[in-house]
Amino acid sequence: MGKNKRAIILVLAIVAVLTAWAIKHSLQPMTDNPNAGMPVPGAAGEGTPEEIMTSVRAQIEHLQQLEENDPDNPEILTALGNIYFDAGMSEQAVEYYDHVLAIEPENVDVLVDKATMLRAMGRAPEAIQILEKVVARLPRHEQALFNMGVIYSSDLLDTASAIRAWQSFLEVNPHAAHADAVRQQVEQMERDSGAR
Repeated sequence: MGKNKRAIILVLAIVAVLTAWAIKHSLQPMTDNPNAGMPVPGAAGEGTPEEIMTSVRAQIEHLQQLEENDPDNPEILTALGNIYFDAGMSEQAVEYYDHVLAIEPENVDVLVDKATMLRAMGRAPEAIQILEKVVARLPRHEQALFNMGVIYSSDLLDTASAIRAWQSFLEVNPHAAHADAVRQQVEQMERDSGAR
């Protein structure tokens, strides 16, 4: 691949990361930010799109500088993985998450995020293996249970496993924001499987 092509791909990737990150984080309170607590300059979310993009670029550059000085810091690596996660850049996110998991193999939140990215890459069986491991260790992990239901239902077409995962999710948090939608999906799946 020529130098110009690589440069164009890199620029497009950076723009995609920055745009997705800016949109997501400008719409949610900073307390929901998975990178909260990370020492990064500025706060994205207020101002013009250009100001937001400038702030996000500064945060990425700052995190990359921190990584250079402390390449095995799981918080920095997770923050960088999360930026790629937010942008839907699965392979890059998984690379950072794998680095974190080499340092902290039982980091449950990173395991769940890695599984989400693996699913996005079309690797649903691997994603389920990770989520099963998480739930075996923490049977009430709400996000892992929800994600298992999605993957079993949508990707692996395993209705019985999807129903079990989502019923466990509803037991853990019957009042979750999307609990009603999950309940309706479970009821529909039960009706459909009973009709066969």
